[in-house]
Amino acid sequence: MLFLPNGISIIVRSLHMIAAGNDNNVNKRFIVFGFGLVLLLAWYCYSASFGAAFQLDDQANLSGLATVSDWHTGVNFVTTGRAGPTGRPLALLTFALQADQWQVGAEAFLRVNVFIHLFNAILLAWCVRQLFIMRGEQDAVATMLGCTVSSIWVLLPLLATSSLLVVQRMTTLSALLMLLGLAGYLAARKSAGRSPQRALILMAASLMVATVLAALAKESGLLLPVFVLVLESTILARPAEVQASAWKKWSSIFLWLPTILVLGYLASRALYPESLVARRGFDGGERLLTEARILWLYLSKALLGLPGRLGIYHADFAIARSLWSPVTLLMSCAWLAAIISAVLWRRRYPMFALAVLWYLAGHIIESTVVPLELYFEHRNYLPIVGPIIALTAFLLLHSGQSRKFALAVIPVVLLANAWFLYSFASLLSDPFIASRYWAVQHPHSVRAITNMATYQLAEGRMDSGIATIHRFAEEHPRYAYIRIQELNLRCMISPAEPLSDELGEIEALLADVDFSYSAGDMLSQLFTTTTAVPCVDVRPTSVIQLATALRDNARYKNDPSYNQFHHKLLAGIYRHLGNTQATRDHLEKAIELRISAELVMMMTMTLAEANEIAQAREFLAIAAAQTPRNPFFAISWRQNIDDLLNYLDALENQNLE
Repeated sequence: MLFLPNGISIIVRSLHMIAAGNDNNVNKRFIVFGFGLVLLLAWYCYSASFGAAFQLDDQANLSGLATVSDWHTGVNFVTTGRAGPTGRPLALLTFALQADQWQVGAEAFLRVNVFIHLFNAILLAWCVRQLFIMRGEQDAVATMLGCTVSSIWVLLPLLATSSLLVVQRMTTLSALLMLLGLAGYLAARKSAGRSPQRALILMAASLMVATVLAALAKESGLLLPVFVLVLESTILARPAEVQASAWKKWSSIFLWLPTILVLGYLASRALYPESLVARRGFDGGERLLTEARILWLYLSKALLGLPGRLGIYHADFAIARSLWSPVTLLMSCAWLAAIISAVLWRRRYPMFALAVLWYLAGHIIESTVVPLELYFEHRNYLPIVGPIIALTAFLLLHSGQSRKFALAVIPVVLLANAWFLYSFASLLSDPFIASRYWAVQHPHSVRAITNMATYQLAEGRMDSGIATIHRFAEEHPRYAYIRIQELNLRCMISPAEPLSDELGEIEALLADVDFSYSAGDMLSQLFTTTTAVPCVDVRPTSVIQLATALRDNARYKNDPSYNQFHHKLLAGIYRHLGNTQATRDHLEKAIELRISAELVMMMTMTLAEANEIAQAREFLAIAAAQTPRNPFFAISWRQNIDDLLNYLDALENQNLE
């Protein structure tokens, strides 16, 4: 693979021509060939990760692939996603097409992810080229700029997790559809000279279709009109062939209106209910202040993406509790000044305005008040494009020293990024080594520590895994819910071991632990263990005891989603214990909070087992009337209701026989 850096060498030569002022002599084929070699270099760097395992949310979102075996189960998987409000069916469809590879491991999924990333780089290069042609640059120079921007972007280590976390295909696929939409928009815009009206229609169609499709891969796809509005407000001028009145009306409908709707939605999420504040540990204002610091951190990592600064476990951020904290005040004021300057001087300094407004526009959903986790590097996938374009244009489109500086710096940046990216990808390729590395890098991250414990257990080092969990829980009482997993492991390994003291300790600790849905998952796993292993001191009734203690915790008590889970868990336990009435009571409470396909199935099965077939049919009729509004969820909902009705029919026929 030693020939691959030649792509960077070719780009260097083209940069040298530009630095010497020979813009007309830059050969487009020469540039494109060099860019192609950079793409091969990116593939080589990413391929170092192909031994990686599924990480973080991969299992939670994609484990349903294990049940996909035909069209019926495939549709059910695609239409029951819960990763976001839309369910993200387009992204799930691409995963469903690989369902037969789920049990094999992550490699096949990672290959597709990297291919999507490289294709996105090609689309980005084309879009940037078109933008600079529209700004009056010569074709060869615009091509050089497009390929340079995309070369930097495709090798950027900050974006590695966008492809190396399997489930983040949702991010890159949404970006692919957005870039296709932008490419269609720019192509249609370029044709305005021939037919302005037709161009406006095609521009609108490209925006609307791409935005809808991108949002069905991930909700950030809704930002396509916002990105285009930034372009039109900074580096692009109104098409000369389109009348000012027509342009104003068109942009109001297709650019400003979607942007206002997104901002209105965000404003509606700014005030957190008390239950959400208790669960997350911060309110909307505190999240916004914290993100003001994190956004600068992202930029620093984009400029210096050392592998040791990157990662997938970042849970130890201090919440910004007050604007008047010196660091928070400084960084918030810096963003405010940047925004005001960018808006006021957007035509005078268009590249600066593009860098600021594009970057912030790309973060307005995931890095403002929507109550997501605070930090993930993949959120920069498209937002970082704006700063890269601006910096590249500044270096290459100005004469004199900046061009000479570019000649020296850009090749170094490309080679350094390739090395850092390869190092990071190589680390992920060995999950056992990576788990220890993340635990050392982030010793206060409960995810990093439990991940290391998981691999210690996989290596057969049971005592080490249990000790890791126990030690971390003692050092960080707020995460003591992980001792449920410790209890589970002790039951599995030594079922005759006395655990009544540990059971009492854990029950007491659960009264003040931080909120985590993982705690509920651990209770479910413990219940499964107690039904399979004769643990002397931990029985299904012990799980009820722990579950009740956890729900009495103020951080859990008022959260609707957790309460639904709590009653569903207890319904399952009481069903195992043969208490039909208690099972029904808890299912009814869970359904009151939010009906779901799983709860409908559980209630139907409970009634059928009690030979109350008529009541089961009545219940399904009520459930059928509560079909979700989301059309994709509705497909699966009706399918599940029909399956349950068929089950009742078969049961009745069996009883008659």
